Amino acid sequence: MTGGHCRSRIGVLIVAFALSVLCVVADTDNNKITKPCQDTTVKKYDGFTFGLVIAKNESFFTKGKNPVQLSPCDKRLTNLNSGQVAVFRPKVDEISLLIINSSSVNPQNFGGNAVVFAGSKFAAVSAPIFLANNTYRVTSLSLVLNFEKGRLIQILWKNDKCKSCSGSNSTIVCLKGGQCAVKSSKCKESGGTTDCSLSIQTAFSGTDKYDDVLNTWYQVDKLQQYSLYALYSNLKSTLSQFNLFF
Repeated sequence: MTGGHCRSRIGVLIVAFALSVLCVVADTDNNKITKPCQDTTVKKYDGFTFGLVIAKNESFFTKGKNPVQLSPCDKRLTNLNSGQVAVFRPKVDEISLLIINSSSVNPQNFGGNAVVFAGSKFAAVSAPIFLANNTYRVTSLSLVLNFEKGRLIQILWKNDKCKSCSGSNSTIVCLKGGQCAVKSSKCKESGGTTDCSLSIQTAFSGTDKYDDVLNTWYQVDKLQQYSLYALYSNLKSTLSQFNLFF
């Protein structure tokens, strides 16, 4: 797939929070590419920029009898008339928790579905995933960025088939796709008490440009899907100074 630049008609939301749970490494970030619609190759601990678009599901496909999914960077994708773009830059092969605050963006207002994307000539884009509608709101996802010799080749959504919410109270339900979701009526934006901010647990697999193995997905796979979000929530509620940032 080929592509140009992210189009200006899409509202852009820069989300600056990334919670790393691995040890801090002193390596310098040598990746100078900071826009998601540009190609790059990376090594371990470089920053890597990708985007997430929230829009209607049909917006991610070409029009016509045989619709084809394209990257949001692709100028041929004319259906993406409105939506929100979140831009993230986690460090390669560190586990990060990326947060989209529900007080800033309610996915339901922009179509309720999302894709993750990066690259232009070597574009990669995830399958669309459900985030929200009038009834349910997904608040936690796991994302794997798969690299080959430092170039992103695949973006995958992962879930634990609702093991994380098994036996939970009536506020949380298991959707057909294997995702845990909150009833929209329970979210703060709807007058409820639940923080329905979207958290994306992000990890890496494959190899960097020096053929070093990226293995944080293996570590995430051994953790419960909601472990990082639980840590974030506990820190947020326990440490009052965090309110300055969240």
